[in-house]
Amino acid sequence: MEAHVFLEDDFHSPTCSSPDMTSGDDLSDSSMNVPASIVNASNYITVKEGCQSAFTTEELNIAINQCKKLVLESEECSEERKWFVRRLIELRHRLQQAKESEEIKTIQVLEESFVKLGHHFKFEYLPTSATKKYCDRCCGTIWNVVQSYYQCTDCQYKCHIKCAESLFRVCAHLVMSENPNYIEKICPEVGLDTQGYRCFECKSRINYNVPKGYYPYLFSDTDVAEARLCNYNGHHYCPSCHWNTPSIIPARVMLNWDFEPQKVCRASYQLIRITKSRPLVTLDENLYSFVDELATIKKKREELGLMKHYIATCRPSLESGLVMRELEWRRHLIHSTTIFSLDDLCDINNGTFLSKIEAVQEILKKHIKEDCTVCRGRGYICELCEKNDDDHDGDDDDGEKVEIIFGFDSNTYTCPKCETVSHKSCWNVKKTCKKCLRREQKLEVE
Repeated sequence: MEAHVFLEDDFHSPTCSSPDMTSGDDLSDSSMNVPASIVNASNYITVKEGCQSAFTTEELNIAINQCKKLVLESEECSEERKWFVRRLIELRHRLQQAKESEEIKTIQVLEESFVKLGHHFKFEYLPTSATKKYCDRCCGTIWNVVQSYYQCTDCQYKCHIKCAESLFRVCAHLVMSENPNYIEKICPEVGLDTQGYRCFECKSRINYNVPKGYYPYLFSDTDVAEARLCNYNGHHYCPSCHWNTPSIIPARVMLNWDFEPQKVCRASYQLIRITKSRPLVTLDENLYSFVDELATIKKKREELGLMKHYIATCRPSLESGLVMRELEWRRHLIHSTTIFSLDDLCDINNGTFLSKIEAVQEILKKHIKEDCTVCRGRGYICELCEKNDDDHDGDDDDGEKVEIIFGFDSNTYTCPKCETVSHKSCWNVKKTCKKCLRREQKLEVE
């Protein structure tokens, strides 16, 4: 079907399905509220019913040229001219879409997924949201309502379909897999001369003498763009690879307890974003004395580690998934007392972390000391208490329950040799572990 001028007799054809005799392309804004004078004229221009790629580029070029003539022939500031201008804009947009479709073949033969530079790209062809998205390769807008694009399932790198074959950024997930550690120096800046006065990523020419905000869209050997410093890795980038995105710098947090966002390149931003929840940060020991809450949290995590010994061997808790359920937000907290994630440190800084870990601790403590007879049966009776010296059957002489204590209680002391638990106050008085004495006596007899 050719692009053509819609004659008056054509309005009785099957292609016009709407009652107001408009074009069958009811997805177009320009097809709505068509002036009556245009409908009755012999110069009504239209496109085929269907998607934006229904016409070939040749047909759309003919339609655009005809529409230009109609714009010039119409009366200035009239409704007809306004409608023709809207239609002209639409036709030009559809021409661009048709060109892209011809370059990448058709949507049916596009690869649903492919791997390049560590990226696992997935073809996104349905509108996901009205939020603007930008191509990480060319910085152009991705109109996801009308445009398809590729997105990496690991690092969320997005690019136009036409840009997918000209990438130069390695997937941040692959980078962290090969070297799972943050840079521990604060902005280890290098000189532009070490990079040959070129962008560290795309190798475009850069210079700090160029006016800020200026950069050409298509780089060549004669183009020079503004140089921008990445405050994470210390390298210099062009504006296409460095969008001045603010981010927390791990090294500043680890060494200075500084959470002020700094401008980083896109590669560093994606790397920090996908690793914020991973336990990769080991803090300087001096920070525990500098930040009071850190010392408290370290103690709470040590207590969680002691609770783990009870929960890990308790069948009811394993069957119910108690630990997984309560620590779904931060599972690494129960495995180590010194390693944090960036999310942990951000929560500590804004004061929400301590309340969360205390809530989890109370739930596990209630299970061990009250709800579960198996865990409670693994508790200790202080052998150093005078009232417990001659009574170990669970009740004292007055019929009162003997206190069962655990290593995670704040008022207890655990023997470093035999791991027997006793009251801290009793230990401070006697300074002797009865279990260790019995072992020594047994060895002497043998």
